[in-house]
Amino acid sequence: MAGGGGGAAGALGDRRYEAHVHLVDDPVWAGATVDEVLTAVRAVEDLAVVFLADRTTMRAEPRALLAVTTLTREECVDDEDHERLIEFGRAFRTLPAGVHEVHANLSIGNLGFEEFAAWAHDDPEGIYRSL
Repeated sequence: MAGGGGGAAGALGDRRYEAHVHLVDDPVWAGATVDEVLTAVRAVEDLAVVFLADRTTMRAEPRALLAVTTLTREECVDDEDHERLIEFGRAFRTLPAGVHEVHANLSIGNLGFEEFAAWAHDDPEGIYRSL
């Protein structure tokens, strides 16, 4: 899972930014549900997405991570905003190469979770690949 903490420099367009990423590699999380992970990260501020290497990631080719929005109905402006956010579900698959783009664009508000989810939805394999 990734989000909050740590740091790695990156670039998006002409702007540089600090990516706040926290990696968890602990067997205790093996088999955890998405809801269990979301409950564990609920207190982390400014965390819009977590990336999970779940059973599907480990068994399928390509090894697409599960990107899950942390935003809840209460954090959205209204019901319409929440419906737009989850139009294609609260999760989508992304190649590891797409993690940086998703995280960076969500962090600066350039694109929304629903846009990445729509691109994954439109892909024949249901995977966000890259801009």
